[in-house]
Amino acid sequence: MKQKNNQPSHFRFSLPHCLWLPLIFFLLFPVPLLWAEELIVPDDYFSIAEAMELAESGDTVIVMPGTYNERIVIKEGISLKSFVGDDGNELVDGPGKKKILKRTLRTIIDGSELEEPGYLISFAPDTTAAMKVDGFTFQNMQKFISGINLFLMEIRGCSPLVVNNVFTGNLSWGGILATGLGVGMGPALDTEARPLIKNNVIYANKGPGIANGGNSAASICNNEIFSNAFPKSGNKSAFAPAVGIRENGRPTIDGNLCYQNEVGIGAINFADHERELIIKNNTIFNNKRAGIGIRGLDGTDTRIRAVIENNTIFGNLTAGIRCTKMDNLKINYNSIFANRRTGISLWNVDQAVIENNDINGNMTAGIRLLAVPAAQVRSNNIYQNVTAGIDVIGWKK
Repeated sequence: MKQKNNQPSHFRFSLPHCLWLPLIFFLLFPVPLLWAEELIVPDDYFSIAEAMELAESGDTVIVMPGTYNERIVIKEGISLKSFVGDDGNELVDGPGKKKILKRTLRTIIDGSELEEPGYLISFAPDTTAAMKVDGFTFQNMQKFISGINLFLMEIRGCSPLVVNNVFTGNLSWGGILATGLGVGMGPALDTEARPLIKNNVIYANKGPGIANGGNSAASICNNEIFSNAFPKSGNKSAFAPAVGIRENGRPTIDGNLCYQNEVGIGAINFADHERELIIKNNTIFNNKRAGIGIRGLDGTDTRIRAVIENNTIFGNLTAGIRCTKMDNLKINYNSIFANRRTGISLWNVDQAVIENNDINGNMTAGIRLLAVPAAQVRSNNIYQNVTAGIDVIGWKK
């Protein structure tokens, strides 16, 4: 007969081999658990501003369909997104030529009742924290008595993701401002602006569609930008572009649809920078001035450079491409036709390479070169232009 064991028994278990390594790693290198939350407006919070104030880094503020008359400041690390539901990601007809998300049209931030001047939506400045705005219509900001020119959205020294939105009806200025330095736009910041601005529709604003100030390295991709124009005034030299660049801004402008603006893509006071300006894969047509217009600063800078590649540019009321006062310019693989003046017009460009373009049906010359001391023009199809295929003026040996 076996004697009864009165010693306490021990509970024994074994883990599957596949779980031992993660357990050992967790015990040796413990990490804090981060719980991202969704804050629902107006179900849980009365306003977007209230939810934004209480949100913590990594959280997402979800906004239900409706019209919200408030100004928004996105905190560091916060995402703002319209409610998807069962059908929010369905594509429907938009105000222009492109389809847009259904949730974008039914979730509206309206600035018509705001009495104090300020951007309708802005981001925490001077930060590299991840932020996002996805699926809203931003509309209707009045011209304030103060006369301050304000965009609907300000991106200053930060790099948010801005996708699937509509920007329209700003009587105060334009659609989106992306800038790092603040020349003429406020104090300078240390952080380069690197936002991704993608799949937005920007139209019928009283200023530029997207403006890039100094130190902007934005990626501007697959947006539809149309019918933006300055109010009529005595300044006949001011033209609102679909995408504008100033000073040492160097965005990448890729795959956008730009039409019926005063200028398609325009750069003024274009200044020295180590990077080239990249303009590629865009469709630019029926603008009131040039399709692409770049004007460099006077001086001795040697890095005022641009690459214009694989764009379709037609029906603009002056030149297809017009560039002045630049150091180096490459114009490759573009289709440039039926513009009311020249296809390509270059003046005071030190070095130019123009190759593999199709240039036809423009109302004056296909290519006009004025004071361009070094130009390589090769492998282009140039035909049916009214005055000349290639017009060279001021050539020096």
